[in-house]
Amino acid sequence: MNALAKSRGRPKQEAEQPCSQQAILDVARNLFMKQSYNKVTTRRIAQEAGVDVALIGYYFESKAGLYKAVFDDIYAPFFDKLNQLKKASSDRNTIEELFMTIFYLDIEHPELLGIIYKTLVLNDGPRRSYIDKSILTYTDAFHIKIFSTLQQKGFIDPNLDVALLKDSFNALVMMPFFFYPLKREGRSKEETIEYLESLYRQNIRLFLYGCAID
Repeated sequence: MNALAKSRGRPKQEAEQPCSQQAILDVARNLFMKQSYNKVTTRRIAQEAGVDVALIGYYFESKAGLYKAVFDDIYAPFFDKLNQLKKASSDRNTIEELFMTIFYLDIEHPELLGIIYKTLVLNDGPRRSYIDKSILTYTDAFHIKIFSTLQQKGFIDPNLDVALLKDSFNALVMMPFFFYPLKREGRSKEETIEYLESLYRQNIRLFLYGCAID
C-alpha cells in the first residue's frame, strides 16, 4: 500500500518505528469493521497502534483518507485475483473460482458487506462515491468482462444478458454473508464457515446449471 502524498514533516517517531504505517492500518481496519465510522477517532486508532496521532495525518492526511486506505489494502489482492481470472477465462470456465474468490474475501472480512451496505444505504462513513465507484463499479466491470469472455468462448449460454448475469451472480454471493450474524448464533465459527461454504457450493451448481448451453 503506497502512502498518500506527505505534506508534513516526518515525525520523529517514524524513524524509531518503521512498521507504524501498517500498525495504523491494522488497527483502523479492526475498528472500522466493528464500529460506526463516527465513533472511531484518530486518537483511539493511534493509541491502540502505539503511535503518535500525528502519523495518521502524515501517512493518510485525515481519518477519511485512512478509511479509504483500509479498503484499498483489503481489496488490492482481490482485484489482482479478478484480473487473473479475467485472463484465465479465455481457456477455462472460471465461474467456480470467481465464486470462491469472493467467499474467501468475505470469510476473512465477514463484516465487509455490512460496512458497504451502511456506507451506501445509511450513509455511515465518508467517500460514499469512492465505495460505489472504486470498489463496487470496478468489481462489476470485472465480472462483466469475465462473463463476456466465458460467453464468447462457449462456456455460457449466448442468449444470456451478461449485465443481468452479473446482478444474479452478486445476489448469490452476497446474500449468504448478510445472514452471517444470524448464522453465528448458537454455532461455532467453524460450523458457520462450513455452512456458508456448503451454501456457496450449492449456489455455484445452480449458477452453472442456469448458464449451461442447451
